[in-house]
Amino acid sequence: MMGEELGMEQDVAATPPSTLSGNVPWPAAPHDLRRLRIRKRESQEKFWSRFGVTQSSGSRFETGVVIPPPVAILLRLYANGTLKDEDLHG
Repeated sequence: MMGEELGMEQDVAATPPSTLSGNVPWPAAPHDLRRLRIRKRESQEKFWSRFGVTQSSGSRFETGVVIPPPVAILLRLYANGTLKDEDLHG
């Protein structure tokens, strides 16, 4: 499962709110975001647009800029398979 590959076995609902805050980066390393996007064979523009993020911001997230909590939650749900491509607009 994709979430397990990213070390995300934990359910978002069971995750303490403090770990979903903007102070804790997700995933554990920014290169995991890039790997997720590349595994899907998508450009930054296409991948990040499904989360309501510009290509420019997505690029910054992939290099270590802290991800806003709403985007981090969507990414967690997407990585663990709860949200599918068709569930997200982009």
